[in-house]
Amino acid sequence: MTTLEYKLLGMLARHPMSGYDLASVLKQRVVPFGPISHTQIYPALASLERKGLVRYHIVEQQAVRPDKKVYELTEEGRAALRQWVESPTPLVFLYDEFFLKAYSLWLADPERMEERFREQAQLHQEKLEFYEQALQSKQLAISAKHEKADFFEGMDVLFQYIIGYEHNYLAWCQSMLEYLEQRKHQHGQEEGQA
Repeated sequence: MTTLEYKLLGMLARHPMSGYDLASVLKQRVVPFGPISHTQIYPALASLERKGLVRYHIVEQQAVRPDKKVYELTEEGRAALRQWVESPTPLVFLYDEFFLKAYSLWLADPERMEERFREQAQLHQEKLEFYEQALQSKQLAISAKHEKADFFEGMDVLFQYIIGYEHNYLAWCQSMLEYLEQRKHQHGQEEGQA
């Protein structure tokens, strides 16, 4: 099975959803799973249904909207998800194009790289604020009893990781900006001595 299929099983284990609902939740980035396109979801759901891991029922829509399929896990799907969750996970390396660029930092103009690191810091600051706000909203929803607490079980772990990751990324950007500032200063001194 694909990782995408397991992602969808994990979301459907919380409550039944249509393909559109799954895409909407993923688009909101409430679940930090990375980008998944709308066109990937429907073939994955069809594959899960063929494997007997999900089933669907038709919900009739009003007016001109087409009827929708609402998917839910079967017992086999729940067992497959549980087995996957409990299985060992190999070490994976994070692919980040900006890390690859930082590897060749010594070739670049320090001022341009300062701009790039500031851009990255801004992007990661926005992600950090988004996930901190999402975590706070989740906690408020639970306390106000608008959402079931079991829907969010395990989400705290994901939010803790991603928030810690963003803090770490921002600290790295800040240390690199300090390094680039020193490099510019040293370069200026070397030119003054020549």
